[in-house]
Amino acid sequence: MAHEANNNIIEENETPKLHPKCGKKALSKRIHIQDEIVSSSETDDFIQMRHKHALDMLALMQAMHQRRELCDVILEVQGHRIPAHRLVLAACSPYFNAMFTSKLRECHEEVVSMKDMDAVAMEEIVNFAYSAKMNVNEENVQAIMKAACVLQIEPVVNISCEFLKTQLHSSNCLGIRSFAEAHGCFELQQVADSYAQQNFTKVAKQDEFLQLSAEEVISLIETDSLNVPKEEEVYNAVMTWLNHDREGRIANVGKIFEYVRLPLLAWEFLNSQVVGDKLVLTDEKCMKFYDEARRYHASEFYPGLHWEVNVRTLPRHSFSQSPFIYVVGGETAPGCTLNSVERYTPAIRNWTTVSPMPTSRRAPGVVILDQILYVVGGANSTALKNTECFDFQTDSWRTLAPMHECRSSVAVSAVGGYLYACGGYDGVSSLRTAERYNPNANEWQYIPDMVTPRSMAASVSHGKYVYVIGGYNGATDLQSVERYIPHTNQWETVASMHSPRSMVNAVVYKDLIYVVGGCHHSLSLSSVEVYNPSTNIWTQVGMLNHPRSGMGVSVVGKRLYVLGGYDGSEYLRSVERYEDEKDEWVVLGSMESPRRRFGCCS
Repeated sequence: MAHEANNNIIEENETPKLHPKCGKKALSKRIHIQDEIVSSSETDDFIQMRHKHALDMLALMQAMHQRRELCDVILEVQGHRIPAHRLVLAACSPYFNAMFTSKLRECHEEVVSMKDMDAVAMEEIVNFAYSAKMNVNEENVQAIMKAACVLQIEPVVNISCEFLKTQLHSSNCLGIRSFAEAHGCFELQQVADSYAQQNFTKVAKQDEFLQLSAEEVISLIETDSLNVPKEEEVYNAVMTWLNHDREGRIANVGKIFEYVRLPLLAWEFLNSQVVGDKLVLTDEKCMKFYDEARRYHASEFYPGLHWEVNVRTLPRHSFSQSPFIYVVGGETAPGCTLNSVERYTPAIRNWTTVSPMPTSRRAPGVVILDQILYVVGGANSTALKNTECFDFQTDSWRTLAPMHECRSSVAVSAVGGYLYACGGYDGVSSLRTAERYNPNANEWQYIPDMVTPRSMAASVSHGKYVYVIGGYNGATDLQSVERYIPHTNQWETVASMHSPRSMVNAVVYKDLIYVVGGCHHSLSLSSVEVYNPSTNIWTQVGMLNHPRSGMGVSVVGKRLYVLGGYDGSEYLRSVERYEDEKDEWVVLGSMESPRRRFGCCS
């Protein structure tokens, strides 16, 4: 062993030979211990032997340290003396390595003073050097992490960071974020920052929030990912922060309100609470933001009124699952079937084009599941069974496994990680059958048949259920509703709508199911019905401005939108939004081109 240690090289026979236990050929070659180069041809037994050797050596050094044998240095910290071995400290810490292998006086001094260190933290770090174990708790973690950063002991820093991640709370996440930033622990800083954003409503009520600087408040509220149900939460938090030291912080009003999205406040809140606080009305820069918000709201009723598109008019991600509505395929005239896909951003009332589908289709079923847009069935010259999906990240389409049956005017929804395609028209008759798609297996499987055959029906998922609503059974329009229960693999009927409807659409809005428009006896409808699953009762709400069948319905930014469709005489391009406080629909603008029987989702 002495010879090996002095030369840092082990010479082994260069001839291939069988390992005596496993019979494997092990091509022996030089192993440079100093450079930690391990032969790829070493057997598992030899690697295990090296691990055991390392652990035995570590255990021996730990025992010697506990008995204070051969210790050649004493670390003096806050009056405490901690004996250790220079070699062990140098092997664990680049800081100690540089100290003990340079020409600094600490190379030879028996006692080394460690200034600005915590004695308890240093004791834990020295024990870690001998045992690879640490006792980290709420009281010592920051001192340990601070010392480990100075001593450049990355494993200890990582242990401390992982512990702090488990301690994140609305009352301390901002402090942990600041501490991590000060010590260059950027992953912990990012995790703490994300925690603060996700729990902003609670964080804003804590003392740590009140102690933030103006720049720190801005860094928190400027992000789209701030998790708030409405912008009023941000306004109230900022006002609480300002009032905590109004005299000292009043100069920052304009700078901070640049990142409060005043146009997204409710009109009543803007003209009561904001005006009542009088703060924005006393600052010239804030007045510009206030006027901007008023123009934004006024433009809903005066479309020609100019308002600027900027960060303050864009909804935060938490306001809805998506800031966009996707319009897929459809027809612009009888026989004119589209493969185009358009994206509508209600916040700025803007239409953009997305990569077109490989297949033209009208009356498809569409749904978004796990950030993938699925398009199922539909028809061009004949009913289709193929399935395609669009990946938003790669901006590309791909073809998936086809359904077992062709299904035009199919009702599609998603729940529990699966897609459900129910009923539809196969080119001959309305279907009673239904299928379920597993994205992980790329496979369609039949589920039990529905109670009633249906095409041109609506489908939504609510809770653990798949609802199929209305439609056409081949003879008449339907007002009946049924739902599929995945965990029992059964269908059951629920309360029927007030009116029969086919070529209808539905969406879940504020935990209720809204069924919009449709047609009955070829007459397009403007009525809207709402189903409460908890009471099994249907009610009627305000009527659309235009009767519509084959239209799209989506929810974005806590708002319900209806797009396009057919009014009985012409194809529509108008867009309406439901104002539930007033129980009325407001016409906002128009689609790029009139169309009906398209897929629509958000």
